[in-house]
Amino acid sequence: MSRDRCAQRIAEWLIHAACRRLPADERAERYREWTAELPAIMADESIRSSLLRALRAIAFSAGISKTTRQLTRLTRSDSRRARNAQWRAGELPARPTDLAMRLVIGLAVWLAFVAGAIALITVVGTAAHPHPWPLLLIAALGIAFDAFCLQDIARADQVRYLRKWTWALICLIQTPLGGILYLSIGRIGPARPLPPSSARS
Repeated sequence: MSRDRCAQRIAEWLIHAACRRLPADERAERYREWTAELPAIMADESIRSSLLRALRAIAFSAGISKTTRQLTRLTRSDSRRARNAQWRAGELPARPTDLAMRLVIGLAVWLAFVAGAIALITVVGTAAHPHPWPLLLIAALGIAFDAFCLQDIARADQVRYLRKWTWALICLIQTPLGGILYLSIGRIGPARPLPPSSARS
């Protein structure tokens, strides 16, 4: 297979992967539209080197892939914020199954952490020459986890069920259970800044 044909195949694959992120009714049309640009790029006589033309075609496809990824994330973020706002206003019913599943996962993580900490302390306590490093490690992990949760709460535009200061207090009082509960049922996520193109429009 020639280098130009190989580059075109790679570019077409990147465009195909990018189109899979689009709504189903737009994929085929966008794929035809974007892949139609590739022969023109590959035959551009203003670029003498065929290697540079191949790299330009791949860069074109990579740019499309990056753009569709950003648009998908932005759309999902906007949709999630809209659903949360509707849920808070009472326009959408609460889904107990989602809450129960999040709560079960959070408690399972907490129990796994507690079991691991107890096992580590037991092993260290029964050693002939116990070292304090396991306890220091557990304390350092707890402090780092609390710091992460508090930073996330401070950056978040909204949180679920409780106020931000209440979640922060719970995280500080009960380590690590408070932080695990916040991440599993209280976290909506920090606001993502809009891309410059979207902000201008």
